[in-house]
Parts: sequence; structure tokens; C-alpha cells
Amino acid sequence: MSNQFGFRKKSMAAAIAAMTMSSVTIAQSQETPALEEVTVLGVRGAQESAVNLKRDSLSMVDGIVAEDIGKLPDVTVVDSLQRISGVQIKRDAGEGATANIRGLPQVMTLLNGEQYLTAGNLGGAQPTLTDIPSQLMGGVNVYKSADLSNALNGITGTLDLRTLRPMGLDEGFTSTVAAEMAQGDYTGETDPSVNGLVSWRNETMGVLFSASKSEANLGNNYSGISGGVFGNNDWGGGGKNFNAPHGYDSFNRVVERNRTGMNLAFEADLGNGFNVVAEGFYTELEEHNRAVGLNISNRWQTLDWLTPTDYTDTGIAGNNGESWLSVDEYDVHAQWVNSFTVNRTNTSDSKNINLELNYDNGGNFRGGLRAIHGDANRLSMNGQAQGDLSNWRDDTPKQLLPFYPADIAALYDEDRYVGDVGENGGRFIDPNPLGYGETPELHYDISGSHPRWSGFDNPISGGLGAGATMRDYMANLDSYAVAAFSSEGNNESDATLDVFSAKGSYDFDQAVGGFITKVDFGLRRSDRQVEIEQFHLFSRFYAGNGATDPAGCEAQWKAIDVVMDQDQCQAGELVNGEFQGYTVNRPTKLYDYNNVIFVDDYGSVTSGLPGVWAIDPKEFDDVEAFQKRVFGDAYRVIVPGESYDVGLVENSFTLSADFEYGIVTGNLGLRVIDTEISVRQNVTGDIKNYGDTNIDAGDVFSKNSYTDVLPALNLTAAPYDELLLRFAASQNMMPLDLGWYGGGLDINTSDCPEYGYGTRCVTSANAGGNPELDPWRSTNFDVAVEYYFGGASMANLALFHVDIDSFVVGGTVEMREFADSDGVVRRSVPVTGPVEGEGGKVQGVELGAKLAFGDFTDGLLGNFGIDTNYTYSPSSSNDVDKKGNELPFYDTSEHQFNFVAWYQDEKLQARIAYNYRSDRLQDGNVGGTGFQVYQEATNYVDAQVSYDVTEEVTVFLNGSNITGEIENYYIDYAGEAEQYHSQNEFEPRYTLGVRARF
Repeated sequence: MSNQFGFRKKSMAAAIAAMTMSSVTIAQSQETPALEEVTVLGVRGAQESAVNLKRDSLSMVDGIVAEDIGKLPDVTVVDSLQRISGVQIKRDAGEGATANIRGLPQVMTLLNGEQYLTAGNLGGAQPTLTDIPSQLMGGVNVYKSADLSNALNGITGTLDLRTLRPMGLDEGFTSTVAAEMAQGDYTGETDPSVNGLVSWRNETMGVLFSASKSEANLGNNYSGISGGVFGNNDWGGGGKNFNAPHGYDSFNRVVERNRTGMNLAFEADLGNGFNVVAEGFYTELEEHNRAVGLNISNRWQTLDWLTPTDYTDTGIAGNNGESWLSVDEYDVHAQWVNSFTVNRTNTSDSKNINLELNYDNGGNFRGGLRAIHGDANRLSMNGQAQGDLSNWRDDTPKQLLPFYPADIAALYDEDRYVGDVGENGGRFIDPNPLGYGETPELHYDISGSHPRWSGFDNPISGGLGAGATMRDYMANLDSYAVAAFSSEGNNESDATLDVFSAKGSYDFDQAVGGFITKVDFGLRRSDRQVEIEQFHLFSRFYAGNGATDPAGCEAQWKAIDVVMDQDQCQAGELVNGEFQGYTVNRPTKLYDYNNVIFVDDYGSVTSGLPGVWAIDPKEFDDVEAFQKRVFGDAYRVIVPGESYDVGLVENSFTLSADFEYGIVTGNLGLRVIDTEISVRQNVTGDIKNYGDTNIDAGDVFSKNSYTDVLPALNLTAAPYDELLLRFAASQNMMPLDLGWYGGGLDINTSDCPEYGYGTRCVTSANAGGNPELDPWRSTNFDVAVEYYFGGASMANLALFHVDIDSFVVGGTVEMREFADSDGVVRRSVPVTGPVEGEGGKVQGVELGAKLAFGDFTDGLLGNFGIDTNYTYSPSSSNDVDKKGNELPFYDTSEHQFNFVAWYQDEKLQARIAYNYRSDRLQDGNVGGTGFQVYQEATNYVDAQVSYDVTEEVTVFLNGSNITGEIENYYIDYAGEAEQYHSQNEFEPRYTLGVRARF
């Protein structure tokens, strides 16, 4: 391979390309590419290696190759994947987290050619790769057609993450180290990162160790419907039909991620054709997702708190005959204005061990044995608190006024006592004497580029006296009381994976039948076990102090409006001959147990909001310890409808043959997979008092099994050296997210004071799983033309068609009756859950070009290059909107465009990358209205520049999302109108670093 720039870096960089390519070439040729003949020179060399990878494969493959050891093209693995045609990513806190291939998330992810466990993929079909340090990757292969040399294939594609191995590097010692400092525009935090690699090898053995340690504080701002935080929306309201959620949020969020990754690899030539590979891959992630801001809501009561004042009639009639309105402005009868704090803390780790014994003595037969063991754990804990600004004096029913036993009442001044005394000295307590005293009348304008609030400067009655405004109350720390502490939606997941496989390959001295050159065969067994426990934190109250249970009444909601007067356990006393329940949470100042912060910066996604005081979300980094300190105890109570165990065992046999006839090469084969699924689900009982958690009423065990015969064909024709014509066809199968099999029944409730204060009525139910569901199945066809006209230059056109034979959608399973919290059955409600879809399709075209101008010209222009592609991928899920228009698959963009321009000379290297995705479906039936939520088109720009101070030392500067993209979400009224839903604003981030090679 020629040296285009007249100099060479050390061949350790060449190994990155060799390792990435070897997974493809080893299955097709007995000869591994000689490392001395491969040169990686930064961005050009990576592009050249990606071109070679695509050209040399029998299947349809694209690849990302690291530009140097520890340096993928982008900040994360997934960010780099978005540069490949047909790959669409989804961001979390601004970083790439998940990837779709050709529109679907049913993507199989492998590590060095075999399945593996990542803590972001314990039960899901689509992995979340936020815990994978990109610095440990030598490259990623993206398979778009089925390749039977891989252990498994996805529905529309397969990702194979490639790490380095020592025998791919120079003899003797090789080492690299890099240190970085990153900073975001919004957070202002200086985030350190360090990674390194050390390797030693001789002619017969080698050992390699690489590690990465990084910290990132990722800022974003949110404004819109409260579902982003509280997850509880209602729709419609009054005589007209319009978007009427329970509330709106404006908050800023900082996600702190601390990643640790390590990779250890050992290789040895045992002689007589045998070699052994032993690898260990470990990742650890500690993540704090801290959000703090303002919530304006109807206090989870009636839906008439919003009055449209500027709107458009969509012409689409609702169930009551009235048209749906697309609203630009509301008058807001804000029954609750409160600050909130939410902290979702995730800790996870995964360990994967790989052992291989391979045989190749240069003869016709090659083979190998491989054993994989993986285990992973993920704990996700949520801490939440609200700062209430109201004083509870107006329109508050007596039964909901906070009432406490005498010993708690004695903690407060007598001027806060309200009403009558209980027979044991209990008192009603004014919970927040300095709060506002009437319902604020605000205005919400969403007609422009972002929401605009007004009305906060109008005088309002309350504890601060005449003339005080809502702005004054929000600025006064003593005007806040804690409305509730809670820790809900927590989960702990454990998983194990054990795989054993055997494979062989036989090359014929003379082609059988004149065209079959090789046969491959393999046996594989995998056993994956997953345990998912969803839970809330409960605490006990009033033990030995009025509770009917001597241990105390347990409560999920530690709130100032939860009264302990329900049937399973009561705590209280008589007041004027009537029982009055004690309130769970005593009146608490916002700063009683924790630090507070003042929040007045909501970014550019909202305006007109005053600042608010809120609990510092860092207080909930260990929410269990916090609640034990405040309430004396905190313990897990499982959510039975979302807790389950699933075992998935696959036994497979693979047989394929490579053939060559004239200008045509290819392979044909099939894989037979026998799948056995075992499921343990919980039976849900009555709803526990003082929360919405069902009682675990026992277990149900189920089994399912199915067998798939999956043929695959890959053809390549080469009319001449520069031109390749490709065709691929296959049938594919991929198991569902394990939650679709295992989830139980979850019953949803809401306040219904018309049946008694504190009563919760059943509104709906969700059946989380169905063990009898079929897996994803598809039939795929691909046609491609590729033209190669330089060492790093090519153009390609590909057409694809995917028939989805079976998949899962959400639907109504049945209507059932459930008792409300007071034990009375009043209605039938829909039970929704997973049901079989009716099929669908994804099809489209990919256009791409990689141009290195040095392939055509010398001089300054020869230092430039581009990498660009466009994908058109319309899809149909056979579901329709309210006007009968076909809906696409979830999270699929019809159009995607990438453009990367780069420059490289002997010392300087620069790169700017642009990524565009058109609108994508986010919710196919929002709030049960039959309307859809879409994300608007996005445009992301990233840039990098590096300079080789010496041949061994490079300094670099990276910029991610440098234009500060805002993600906009809207409700689509069947193409007739759009309704604002929410916005996410992600910060630009910049990284300065140095990399050294020894």
C-alpha cells in the first residue's frame, strides 16, 4: 500500500485497521493481512481502511476505524456510528446512546464477533452503549446483510465492536497514553479523562492491557409537558378537545457520568497449528441524572385549569363531536406552582470473559472452540422532592389539612395551629404560612420559537402581605414547604450469559462442482438469564403512636397531602367524634434536611419564568441513605407488574459454502436456531395504601419455544477491478426485549376525591409481558453498486427492502374490572400491553461517496477529503393515524444526510462533520388520543483539529454539537396541524487533550 504523504507512523496504528478488517477477511481467506503492509495515517488512513473493509467483504459491511490507538472519530462509539449511511442514533444527555440500522432498533451487537453483556443491555434487544468507553475500541463493523460467520444477526443489521489484540501490534513493547480536559458551555465543569494501552509480544505470544477513566458533566435544558419528569399526563378537557396535560416543566439537567473500562488480552501460539486467545473486558458506569427546576400544574386534579385563548380548529372531531384544537396560547389557572428536584442515579458494571482455542496448521481444515461468560448488574435509584409555594388556606378541604399527633404538633408555634384539637391532643398545622394564598393566574404562549410565560408580576394574596407578587414568593426561601419526598421507579437488574461454540472450515483443493471453494459449519449454545426487580422505597410512620399496625403504617408517598385514613392501616385520632388521619409528612422547610440552590437559568428554551429555590439534586445521590436519615427507615417494596425473570436458551447450527464462478463470488448457507424461553411473572394483588404499588400475590411460570430456519445469500460480481455489484437476501430472527415476555400487570390510578379524600381510582392497566409472543422476524433484500477509484476513494449506491413478518406493538388486550383503593369496583378499564403487529416494511436507498483528493492530485488540494452519504428510508408499521395515514416505525427518520470534510498534512489534521435527520415518531398514541408525538428534524455539527508536535506526541481539540442544537417535539394532528410538546437544549462541548505514543 503506497504512502500518500511520504511518511509513516508506527505500525501499532496500522494494527487498528488490521484488527478491524480481520473479522471479515479471516472467514474468507487463510491469509491474514500483513501488518507491515497496512498504514493508518489519521483520518485519511481510517477512511482508506474503511474502504478496504467494504471492498474485501462478501457481505454488505461498513466500518469505523480508529484514527489512532484510543481515538475513534467521535466522542462516543454511537456518535461515530451516525456517520455511516443507514445508521440513525438517539442521544441521551447530548451523547449518542443507541443506534438504529435502516430505521429499526432491532440491531444485534457483538464484541469481537460474539454476543456479550453490557449493563445497558440486560433485557433489551437494542443495547445502550453509554457505558462503553470509545477509547478501548479499535473499530466497529456495521453489517447490513446477514453474515453467517457472525454468531448472530439482527433484523436490519449487526454491530461488531472490535478491541485490539497483542499479536496485531509490533514485536516488543507498545504503549500509548492520552489525557483530556472537556468542558460544556452550560455546565462550565472541567471534566478529566485519561486512557492508555501497554502491549508486549514476541513471535509466539503477547499480552495487552488497555484502560480508560473519564468523567463528564453533560448539561441540557428542558421545557414542556411534565411527562418528561413525572410521567403522568391526561389529554382533552372541558367541552372542547385540546392538549391539557397535568402540568408543564422547565428545568435544567446535568448528567454526570463516570466511566471506567479495562481490556486484558493474551494470545499464544501453542505449536502444531494451535493458538489460544484469552480476553477480559470490564466496564463500570456511575451516572447521576440531576434535574432541577419549576413545575406548574393542576395539582393532579381537574383538567379545566387551562383555557385556550389563541388556537386553530384542526377539523378533526373528538369523541364528543367537538373538533380538536391546536392551541398557541393558554390562560393558566395554576393550581400548583412548585419547584422540583429529581435525581436518577445509575450504577452498573459488566464483565465479559472470552476463551478461544483455534486450529490452523496451513492445511485444508481450520477450526476453533470458544467459550464466553458474562455477568452484569445495574441499579437505578430515583430521588425526588417538591417545594410547595402555596399556603393551603384557600379551597383546601378540612380532611386534607395536615394533621399531626401532639408530639409533632408541639414542634411548631401555636400561631400555626388551625381548627379543633383531637382527643389525644392532635392538631391541624398551617403547613406553609408564608406561601401564596390564592390560585395564580398565568399565561402560557407557545406560538413562537419557545414557550413564554407571563403573569408572575401580578399581586397575589398570601403570607408576604399586600402587594407581593408570585415573583416575590418564588424568590423568598421561607415561602417554600416540602410537598413530598419520594423514591419511585427504582430497579435492579442482574444478568448472566454463557455461550459455547464450535466451528470449522474446509477449503477444497479443487472447487466442488467447479464453483464451491469452501464450506463452513458451526454449533452454538447460549444461555441468557435476566432478573428484573422494579421497586419503590417505602417507610413506616406512627409506630406506637396511633397506627393500627404496631410497626407503623407504611407509605410510598411521603407527602403533605397523604392522610393515613385508608383501610389496610390507619393512623390518627378522633376530632369532634370523627376520625381524622394523620398526615404522612410533617411541615418541612425546604432547607430542613438538605442544601438548597436558586435556579434562574432555564436556557433558551423558555422565557418569562422567575427563579425558584429547590433542593440541591446532589442530596439524592444516595437517596436510600437520605430517606433513612429523614424518616428512620426506607426499604424496597417490589412493583410486581414490572418485576420478572426470563431465561433465553438458543441452540443453533450453521452451514454455509463459499463459491466462485467467473466474475461472481459469494456464499450461501443457513442457520437453524431452536429457542426456549422460560418466564416467571408476578401476580398483582390489591393496591397498597398510601401509594400506587400493587401487592405481590404470587408467581406464574410459563414457557415458550420456537424454531427458525434462516437462509442467507451474498453475491458479488466484479466486471472489472474497480466495480463491484452486490446482491443479498436473507431471513432473520431476533428475540424481543425480554420485558415483552416477562412484564406482569401494572394498575394505574389517579385521585378521585368525589369518593372520599385520599381515594385513588383505577384508570387503566398495563400488561407488561406476554410469554407467547413471537420474536421479530423479517425477510431482507439488498442490491448495491460500488465503484472504487483510489486507495481511499469510492462511491456506492444501495437499495434495500425489509419485510417485517412479526413484531410487537402496544394495544388493548382486554377490558377488566379492578377495585379502587377503597375496595370498591366501579368500572371496567382497558388493559393495554404487547400484542402481535400485522407486519410492516422498511425500504429505501443509500448513496455514499468517500473522496481523498490525494488519490487524484498532488499539492495542497491533495491534503483534503470528504466522506458523505444520504439515506432515504420510508417505513410503514401498518398502523394509522386518525385520518388513515400510515405511520412509520418508531424512531425512524425518512431522510438522513452526513457530510464530513477533512484536511491532513504531515502535522496538522482537521475534520468537520455534519449530521441531519428528518422528523421521527416518538409516541404513536400519546395519552390515548390517537395522535402522535414527533421529534422535528435535527442538525448536529462536530469538529476536531490535531497537531503532531513530534512523531510521538499529538495535541488535539474536539468540539461536539458546536451549534447548540435544540430538539423540538410536537404533537401531530394527522397532518392537519401541529401542537407544541417540548424542547431539549443540549450544550456544546469542547475537549482539549494530548496523546503520546511510545
